[in-house]
Parts: sequence; C-alpha cells; structure tokens
Amino acid sequence: MGKMIFKNFLVHSKMVTATFNLPPDFSVQGISTDSRTLQKGEIFIALQGDHFDGHNFLEPAVRRGAAALVISKDQRLSGLTEMIPVIQTPDTLRFLMEYAGWYRSQFDLPVIGLTGSTGKTTSKEMLAVVLNRKYRVLKTQKNLNNFIGVSLTLLQLQKNIEIAIVEMGTNHPGEVSTLTEMVKPTQAAITNIGSGHIGFFGSREAIFKEKKALFDGMLPASKIYLNMEDAFLRNYQRKDVTIHTYGLRENCTYQATLVTVDQRGHVYFQINHGPEIRLAIPGRHQLLNALLAGGIGLDLGISPVEVKEALESVTAIDKRMEVIERQGITIINDAYNSNPESLRAAIDHLLGLSSPKNSRKFLVIGDMLELGEHSEEEHRRIGQYLQDKKIDFVFCLGPYSQHIAKILIQLKNCPIQSQFFNSHEELVRVLNTQLREKDIVLLKGSRGMAMERILDLIEIKG
Repeated sequence: MGKMIFKNFLVHSKMVTATFNLPPDFSVQGISTDSRTLQKGEIFIALQGDHFDGHNFLEPAVRRGAAALVISKDQRLSGLTEMIPVIQTPDTLRFLMEYAGWYRSQFDLPVIGLTGSTGKTTSKEMLAVVLNRKYRVLKTQKNLNNFIGVSLTLLQLQKNIEIAIVEMGTNHPGEVSTLTEMVKPTQAAITNIGSGHIGFFGSREAIFKEKKALFDGMLPASKIYLNMEDAFLRNYQRKDVTIHTYGLRENCTYQATLVTVDQRGHVYFQINHGPEIRLAIPGRHQLLNALLAGGIGLDLGISPVEVKEALESVTAIDKRMEVIERQGITIINDAYNSNPESLRAAIDHLLGLSSPKNSRKFLVIGDMLELGEHSEEEHRRIGQYLQDKKIDFVFCLGPYSQHIAKILIQLKNCPIQSQFFNSHEELVRVLNTQLREKDIVLLKGSRGMAMERILDLIEIKG
C-alpha cells in the first residue's frame, strides 16, 4: 500500500470526534481490522459485529506494532495503549468506509464496479484474467464484497495498479448506493436480477431497484455494460453515460453466438463472430459471464485472440461447479451458494450432461436461504420445475427443501425417487448405499447449509 498520508483525510473527516497523541505529520503503512495479521506500522480499526468486537484486541494490536488505534467506545485505555495515537469515532465501520472512499479518490484509473444476483464472483474472476493480459489489475479477493471487503479492496490500490475490479454485494436496501459512492466506478455491470436475498427486499422489482443503484450512482460520461438477456436490465436507460450491450441478440455491442455444449457441459461460443472459445468451467449459464468479461476486455483493448486464450484458461472457483472424479463417480460441487435462478441453472446443467449407459443422476439439494416469506413458495416451484426432468434421485436437506421432496412424492407418474433428510449424516448414509460406478452427483445449497460436508462424507462402496 505504501505510506498513506493521513493528515488531509483526518482534517476533512466527518467521522472523527477526537484524537489523542497524534503527531502533525502522522502517516501509516496501511489499515488492519484483524490483530492477528496486523503488520507493523498499520492502523488497527476496532470493528464491531454480532459475534466479535475489535475493542477486545487493542493490546494485541499494539504488541504487533500498530501505528494507531481507531476506536468507537469510551473506554479506559491500559498502560500499553494510552501513549499510542488514538482516533475516536462514533462508528468504526463508517470511519473505515469513509477513509476507503477518500483513498480511492486519490487515484485516477478505471474502476469497474460489478454487482448482480448471480455470477458476480465468476464474472469478476474471468474479467481479471482477461484484463491481466494487458494491465496490472487489482480485484476483489474471493467474494469479499460487503462494506468491509470493499473498503479493504480499495485500500489495496497502489500507483502501479492500472485497473481495479470491485465486486459489490448487497442483502439490504441502500447498500449498493453506499458502495457506489465509495467505489466511484468509471465502468459498471450488473450480471442479472434474480431472487437471491428476496427475503430482505420483498420482490424482484425491489431487488432491481437496489442493484440498479450502481448504474444510477455513476458519474456522467461513465460506461455501462448492459445484459440484454435480463428482462429487468434490458430496458435501463440513461442519456449521460455510454451504454454497451451484451447478449445473444444481433444488435448487441457484444454478441455471443453459441456453437455447442459438449457432453461434459462445456460451452463453445464466439464473441462478435471472433475465434471460437471453449470454457473450462462447465455450465451453459457461464456463457453470459464469459461474454461480459470478454466484451469488457475487447472494449479495453484486449485482442480477440487474447480474450479467447484468457477465458479458456479460467478454471472452476472454489465450490462453484467443481468437477471431482472419485472411484468412477462424477461429483459436481456447486455448494458455494444457491438461489432459485442458480439452482435451476444447476439442474439444467445436470440434465445436459451426457451419461454412460446404466449411470444415474443424483441431485442433492440444500435449502435456499434468505428468501423470507417466499421460502416455501420458491422451494415448491423447484419441485414443480423438476417434475418432468430426467433425474433419477433428488435428495433434499433442510426444512425448506422438504417442500421440493413433497411435491415430487405427491406427483403421479413422476419417475424421480425423492427423499427428505434432517441431517448431512442421515442423507449421506442413504446416498452411500445407492451410489455406484458411473453415477453423477450434483451438490447445491446456500452457504449456510454447508453442502460440501456431504462431499467429505461420501464413501463409494465396492
């Protein structure tokens, strides 16, 4: 991060109520919110959450060489901490966010803001690989896309960075607007509008309103990449920004032509009739993610051949369509998260896979969380969606997923064998008795369901 001059920020900050022992030329090497990983010369910001309080770790931070402490509680400092520079604020998270926004404003470079209901992280990873062909890129690590994660991403900006890609998440109204104000994106994309977190918003229309705050909050002359395959997004208009469209339609700025999907679910496609691209990440739903990344790359001067090479090199991200071969059985680990749209896409992917003779397809589903009052209805809809699908077994885990199993059990002439389970262990005991060589298993569930535990417990018999 290099030395960050702090004086100008503190003078203009609205979040500083008092400072103690602060020298006039005070500067820092960086910011830390974790006393365990703090490096000498960094400021320690004592964040508070539902299950942690950084104020309990002030002394460890000082022992590791903190340059200063940022606190929000009126508390007596110990002998170890009373001589160190201290900045007092009513809200340490808001202080962090304000500082991150100020720090970002010190850099004049392209910053790409990325949000959406599904595909954010995959699109971000694809885009980073594409842009790395020509630029030094800073990207959000993993899916650290909340207030803390976005702040810490911005604070990693350095003079040698040429482009930043910032993933922005939300599960409450107003968060995208706040993040946009911090990030100040010069370019932006919304992957899609789905039902994820609908329990916090009430409707997809409200989710659209929240997501489009990214576009609404951009400065004039910024650039937007618009998904024309999304019913909510395709009609977005704003006259004082440049809008590039992408999709399968002929009039799109960046048009994808689907060539084929092979027996293992790998997509072959072209962008604007350029070189044929084969994606290493399986799933037809990856097409638009790759098209977005490729389109932005082309717009920023990456050649069509470089875009092809970059996209073909991207492999599955942790717990997202990971393909695991174990004793002749194919396991697809898509257990990172789940919502109605991504679950339907996973089902379609499983259906599209070519299977050897005598093999069976198993769909193992955990609850889709954060759907609020829509939870039961959305799970029932998945059951209805499955009723005519050529899947042999559907195993369900969790109180909401039982509604999927109930729908399938109640349907007359439904060939799917469906069961509901109360625990990972109970489900795996039955799954282990059924599995045999050549079978295909797909794991899918919200993060809170920890469906990867099933992968750990699977034992192939024979």
